[in-house]
Amino acid sequence: MKKALVTGSTKGIGLSIAEVLIEHGYYVYMNYSSDDESASSLNLDSSRHQIIKADVSALDGVNVLTELLQKEGNLDCLVLNVGVTCRKAFGQIEYEDWAKVMDANVNMPFLIVQALRNIISEHGSIIFTGSDMGIYPHSVSIPYGVSKAAVHILARSLVKEFASKKIRVNAIAPGFIDTDWQKEKPEWLREKIEKKIALKRFGAPQEIAEACMFLIDNKYINGTVLSIDGGYNFE
Repeated sequence: MKKALVTGSTKGIGLSIAEVLIEHGYYVYMNYSSDDESASSLNLDSSRHQIIKADVSALDGVNVLTELLQKEGNLDCLVLNVGVTCRKAFGQIEYEDWAKVMDANVNMPFLIVQALRNIISEHGSIIFTGSDMGIYPHSVSIPYGVSKAAVHILARSLVKEFASKKIRVNAIAPGFIDTDWQKEKPEWLREKIEKKIALKRFGAPQEIAEACMFLIDNKYINGTVLSIDGGYNFE
């Protein structure tokens, strides 16, 4: 049975990715940091997944996760999905705010891949979750956009590192997706965003998961940042 790791996978996009992987026959190591309620409420086949509580936005959590997985054997797929944001105004962003976003979105995913590099199976797949905000300049959450742009180039930069084992490295760049982050937005703001999307709607987590599975299954896609945004900025 093939094995996969999906970080930040007990809700939202990460959960949808984990579910699709399980449907495709993978055993999935699912990860979360603090939301015990979401983790305990999952209704998944217990023989096809394991939930690991570890805050992988910080080094201690990364060490917990990677040390456990190193003992489990080979992995066929890594999906680095954890992400945090900071919506403070530019003049109010402090070093700690900036560092927290960079750690969670760029530094710790890099260290996870580095720590697990020797247990990734030949012809395996690594996928980073980037964002459209790493492609288009955005006035809100500057640290988030900068971190996701870094994720995109990180994915492409690792292609040659894993070429000898035919391990492919790609990134997905979701646009505005109906997760808890977006559902918290006031209706007027959601309508404003929808007007900028050619399809005039937010995406569904399942649609991102299907795109992620496509990257995993297609053996010739490598070094790609796949934008999945319904045509954002085409209006």
